[in-house]
Amino acid sequence: MKFWFGLILSLFGGLLGIGLFREWIRLKTILDDSNLDIISLIILVIGLLLSAFDHFEQSQDLKKLENEQKGRVLEPNQKENLILALKKASKTKVVLMSIQGDRESFRFANAIKDLLVESNWEVDGVWEEIIIGGIGPGLVVREKSSDANSIGKIVNEALNKNNINAKVVVKSDLKPDLIQIIVGSRP
Repeated sequence: MKFWFGLILSLFGGLLGIGLFREWIRLKTILDDSNLDIISLIILVIGLLLSAFDHFEQSQDLKKLENEQKGRVLEPNQKENLILALKKASKTKVVLMSIQGDRESFRFANAIKDLLVESNWEVDGVWEEIIIGGIGPGLVVREKSSDANSIGKIVNEALNKNNINAKVVVKSDLKPDLIQIIVGSRP
C-alpha cells in the first residue's frame, strides 16, 4: 500500500500538483518559481523513497517465503562432512522413512538417502509412513542398542554436528543390525 501511496504522492504532489497549480500558488503565497521547483522536487523524492522502501520490504518478504517453500537443502560442506563421517562409521542397514503426504520431508529423506548410498550404506526406502503420534520436527534415528557408541548415536552425532536436527530413540523390537531414520517435518 505504501508503494502506491508513494507513487501517487510523487505523481500528483510533485509533478502535477505544483505543475498545474503553479500560477495559483504563486498568487496566494510569496513563493517564486525556484522555491516551487524545490518543493516539487522534495515531494517527488519523498514519494519515490516511500515506494522504494516498500518495494524493498516486499522483496525481502518474498525472498523469505521462497526460502521457506524450498525446504531443507544440504549445503555442499554439509554433504562433504556427512559423507566423511558416514564412511568412517561401521555400516548397517538403514530403513529410511518420511512422513506420508509431506513432500518436503520426502525430498529431504531422498537427499539423506543419496548421502548414505554414496557412503556405501545399504538403504531400504524412502518409504512414506504414517507415524501415529508423529515424530515432530527434524529427524529421528531409531535403533535397538542403547550403547554410548552405537551406530545410531554416531549417525545422530554426525547429523547434529552439521546442523541437521536429529535425535536417537531406542526401540527394543528392532533387529540389532538395523537402524531406522525417519525424516519428520521441517523444524
